[in-house]
Amino acid sequence: MATVTSGGITDVPGAANSVEIENLARFAVDDHNKKQNSALEFVRVISARQQVVAGTLYYIILEAKDGETKNAYETKVWVKEWLKSKEVQEFKLVTNATTETRVGGISDVPANSIEIENLARFAVDQYNKDQNANLVFVRVIHAKQQVVEGFLFYITLEAKDGDEKKVYEAKVWERSWLNSTELLEFKPVTVTLNPLSVSL
Repeated sequence: MATVTSGGITDVPGAANSVEIENLARFAVDDHNKKQNSALEFVRVISARQQVVAGTLYYIILEAKDGETKNAYETKVWVKEWLKSKEVQEFKLVTNATTETRVGGISDVPANSIEIENLARFAVDQYNKDQNANLVFVRVIHAKQQVVEGFLFYITLEAKDGDEKKVYEAKVWERSWLNSTELLEFKPVTVTLNPLSVSL
């Protein structure tokens, strides 16, 4: 089973029991409450990953109570130790049983995020390894995620096969607590990017 190595995103071992990660998660909840004038109550850390950038970027999935309802939230906290600075870059609901989005639901994710690009590059590398191919990653076109046991990412990407650019669909299953990222499917999309070049 392969794991993501490119892009420097790594799982934080024992994140659910780490005081440092819990403090960052509590900080993110407090920051969200202040900005949105809401009253979420931190419950626990579910998982966390980190990426070394100018400082460290933490991707934390946490559980918090909104009234009596427990929900999962995803937050991105940028820590710059030398500036003694902590900044919440993102705070969003992952699943909410009271709305249409729930575990099993598929939702769009930003195609231009570093995390998605890393997963797309991983998918291309893994496909090249499995099929003895030589595709070169170009860009992510579209991405969706599904909350399963972990996250299932459906990524539409562009890659070069020799001089020809083609579109592929990849399905990547990520289970951070097992430090596992697995390519489930990688296939070419028959629709071409330029409809004028379709031969009838």
